[in-house]
Amino acid sequence: MKKLASFIFIFSVAVLPASAQRYTNEKPPEEEWASKPIVHPVPPEFANERAIVLLNDVSYDFRAENGAMNMYTTYHRVVKVLDDRGIEDYNTIDIPVYFNTRVPLIRARVILPNGKTREINKEMMLVTRNPHGYNSVIIAMEGVEKNSEIEYILKEIHPASFFGTLTFQGNIPVLETHFNLSCPKNYYFAERGYNGFPTVKDTLVNNRRRMSISLYDIPKLRPEPVSFYDLYTMRAEYRLDHRYEDNATNKLVEYTWDSLGRQYYNDFYRINEKEKAAVNAYLSELGVRPNGNEYENMKKIETGIKTTVSQYGFIDYEDSREVLATEELRSISVYDAGYDKTRNPLDSIISKRAANGAGIIKLFVACFTQAGVNFELGFAGDKHEHVLNTDFVNWDNLSEPLFYFPSFKKFLDPVRPLYRYPIVPEDVLNNKGIFCAIPPGGFVTGDLVKMRKVTSLPASENQSNVAAAVSFTGDMEAQIDVSYSYTGYPSTDLRTALLSSTSEKQKDIVKNIVTFGRKEGDIKKYTISNEAPDNYYKNKPLEITATVNTSTLTEQAGKNYLFKVGAIIGPQGELYSEDERKLPIDIDYPYTMSRTITLNLPVGCKVLNPEALRMHAEYVNSDLKPVVSFKSDYMLTSDKKNGDKLVITVSESYTQLHFSPQYYERYRKVLNTAADFSHVALLISPKKETGKPAHRMAKK
Repeated sequence: MKKLASFIFIFSVAVLPASAQRYTNEKPPEEEWASKPIVHPVPPEFANERAIVLLNDVSYDFRAENGAMNMYTTYHRVVKVLDDRGIEDYNTIDIPVYFNTRVPLIRARVILPNGKTREINKEMMLVTRNPHGYNSVIIAMEGVEKNSEIEYILKEIHPASFFGTLTFQGNIPVLETHFNLSCPKNYYFAERGYNGFPTVKDTLVNNRRRMSISLYDIPKLRPEPVSFYDLYTMRAEYRLDHRYEDNATNKLVEYTWDSLGRQYYNDFYRINEKEKAAVNAYLSELGVRPNGNEYENMKKIETGIKTTVSQYGFIDYEDSREVLATEELRSISVYDAGYDKTRNPLDSIISKRAANGAGIIKLFVACFTQAGVNFELGFAGDKHEHVLNTDFVNWDNLSEPLFYFPSFKKFLDPVRPLYRYPIVPEDVLNNKGIFCAIPPGGFVTGDLVKMRKVTSLPASENQSNVAAAVSFTGDMEAQIDVSYSYTGYPSTDLRTALLSSTSEKQKDIVKNIVTFGRKEGDIKKYTISNEAPDNYYKNKPLEITATVNTSTLTEQAGKNYLFKVGAIIGPQGELYSEDERKLPIDIDYPYTMSRTITLNLPVGCKVLNPEALRMHAEYVNSDLKPVVSFKSDYMLTSDKKNGDKLVITVSESYTQLHFSPQYYERYRKVLNTAADFSHVALLISPKKETGKPAHRMAKK
């Protein structure tokens, strides 16, 4: 789970400017900040920025106290805002406060361009619960104006986090940054820098181990579409490599992937006889037969747990409304509920039909074990932020629980009640995870873990398809019967939204899908089918059908009509910007799209520009196989009696997930061809009627 450092540094990397900038408001050691701050001039190269970070100063101090290791953190940040956008970005500061954290100090002030300062009083600091279940301190920075400097200091104390990531680069320049870590001499931390951030080793100073990094002029990194931005920012990861017990034994304790696997085992695999009896009874209730069909048992267990056991999000241990008065705040989030392991006995979970995330995982483990399902429990990380580095053991990069089934070679997510095997979060696809491989005989003394890549479903199983039949009224108003079909990952967010929504909200969801029928009254009727989670097991498509009458797709063009046929496939991603590409292209999963649009033209009407429908672009790899492609075509059938029929086919495929910037133009051409098609309009000549005036468009 990300700590506050990730919030503090939303900034990024490229080429360093020629001259390093330095923060000039040095403070005496006994002061928290300079009592008489100096207003900093704006370097000419940053005159067009919305803001610049003058100082990022972060320190982590590990201290052994009362038999435990606590972590004292200090964040000191100064941001200079240069225009209205900068003021909007930084006139409110949101500081999340995580599990079991005390906040002994928060100070904030605004340094005006004339040198006067306004310190923010506690009445301008609000403590609130955010949607993730933990607390946030919201600071209103009163009186911010152009060329002001916003400064704040935050101190926290919480149980030590021995693994973590800090991001030092983002979308505005950072002139000066410091990171310091100190710990007792018997603790050995390691640090790894990424994307240009330094890697350093610790030194022994005054009987404590210390790391210190200073860096100047970190340039901004501009976010770019179709890329995993956070993955390419300048950042540092830290980890506890090993330590020695601080007693007569001086025992070595190592923090490896294998020791993480043993922690999985202790947390989730151990079970007493009372729990075992409760699990056996629960399996019987679910219709699971010991040593029965492995696949069927797995499905019954997953469906049973996800439909009969509620998962609660967070526990409010104490009232935090007085945080700023007591200088202490404690918070627990959905991800931290696992700390409360004493509340997870399986017999209690089964009887109460409720558990936190850790309890749900433990119940899955016990059920799979006693039902004879061959499985491995593991955790994977978010590929948008980290590619798991096998050489640098950072447990913090593993946040998503997964089960792997060697017999089926696919994965299951235990904590998302609306997912079913083999759907797992897109965030972890194609990243690696650490899995606990318990042999049939139980715990062993050798290696306990395996590193596995979380594979995606193939492109052929991830489809977004559209089929539309269009007819016209006498005034050429379109009447469209359209069907949308989604399989695999393209269906997940939509399924979840539909299953979590009221019928009124579902109407809004359908309107957002049928983008050409958003005008009130355009959608005459619709149906939704196969939305239940169990359809994931056979990848049965989620389907939405609608009947739409709309005048918005047709326009009068002199004596003819323009029909915006491309709009039927909906908005498409586009990369029309000519800016030089810096970041690689990244796609979450392979997928294909197929659309068929059938135009039933009135008798006598003709399409004058059908060739506008023919488009083709593809990116071919070294094996001469297209890995990204778009193709549209048509077939016209003439029928004087019933009217011409125009059948348009569109196919789109994305099977390669990563492209370096040098291949950007090839990928861009394909994506923009799809976007170009969505703007295609057909010129249709009206039928000729002797002695009668030509039909006109109905008034809109």
